[in-house]
Amino acid sequence: MAGDGQYPEEQIEVVVDCVLVDYRGDSESRERVIHALLEWAEEHPDEWDELQARCQQRQEALV
Repeated sequence: MAGDGQYPEEQIEVVVDCVLVDYRGDSESRERVIHALLEWAEEHPDEWDELQARCQQRQEALV
């Protein structure tokens, strides 16, 4: 996965997994979602932090 270095890849994966729950598309589609999320995160860093924290909590709750 391509990241821009500002956000750790692990955080990006958690958010993408949270957004794409049970998504069964191809990897190219997933990469487009990742790119769109990173663009959005750069424009909305506070909202990114909140989304990332909620998704992290959700992932931990499922484990």
